[in-house]
Amino acid sequence: MMSIKTVFFVILAVSAGLSSVDVLADDYPRAEIIEQSLVCLDCHDGMTATLDGSAHQLSTAEGLVAPQAVGCINCHEGWAQHLDDPSRETIVDLSALSSHDQAATCGACHQTPHQSAMVISDPHARAGLNCTSCHTIHGNNLPRLLPDDRATFCLDCHPEIKSEFARRSAHPLESGNITCLDCHDLSGMSDPMLAVGLNWSCQDCHSELSGPFLYEHPVVNSHLVDGGGCIECHEPHGSPNDRLLTQPNDGTCRQCHGIPIGHRQAHAGLGSKLACVDCHSEIHGSYDNPKLLDPQLGTILFPNCYQSGCHAIYE
Repeated sequence: MMSIKTVFFVILAVSAGLSSVDVLADDYPRAEIIEQSLVCLDCHDGMTATLDGSAHQLSTAEGLVAPQAVGCINCHEGWAQHLDDPSRETIVDLSALSSHDQAATCGACHQTPHQSAMVISDPHARAGLNCTSCHTIHGNNLPRLLPDDRATFCLDCHPEIKSEFARRSAHPLESGNITCLDCHDLSGMSDPMLAVGLNWSCQDCHSELSGPFLYEHPVVNSHLVDGGGCIECHEPHGSPNDRLLTQPNDGTCRQCHGIPIGHRQAHAGLGSKLACVDCHSEIHGSYDNPKLLDPQLGTILFPNCYQSGCHAIYE
């Protein structure tokens, strides 16, 4: 009878168009994993030190009993033949495997959305990358076995994004205040940006702008499909304009809004001579004004207009 893990990888194999042989590894007893890995160390004596302190530290008979024993034979298929013929041709080099086969090997222990997506939908796999493109197993004690703890290795493949962080208004990647993984959670979800929704990522840090507001700016709460949401107005990495805006001055507002006729005609076009945010300062949402006007507008900018009774700020 197949184990739950075996059933999981049969489903994974069918989804990816692979045979079960391509993805299923033998499920070795704990004692055999420890015993056979010690045999490997007879020739590869220094390799155990490269795993000490990491998630892949080799299990021992005297050590703490973890749910999954870790040994050389978990990852290196062909070990039995290699004991009889210790040549490179008889042992599997994990880094040489395809993204599907690597994901299958790693998936014997790591059954996560990120790992399974590497076989099915992850754009990194479609680009020819695999698990070891971003994760180093030996000689690495960093969290998630990444090449560096700031995830700057992402920029090796995304150099155009690196230049965006050098713009005058940018998220603080270069100063080390954030990392790529703060916003791009490689969870393997269906979102094309590798996130459940970019708005949600933004609101993790900018919660004061996320509401809920009584009067919402609709674009703020639009789901990211083909535009909409925070990135409709803001460049997420960096921009030549203040506050990461996509366009300078009123250009961002005018992507969606024209200048109202009243602003052009009344009072010699005074309304069109002001910046949009001079009056509509509550651009993410307002608790009290459907036009997203500054609640202090009648005091700080146009006291006579509202005190005269000709205009009402809530009209």
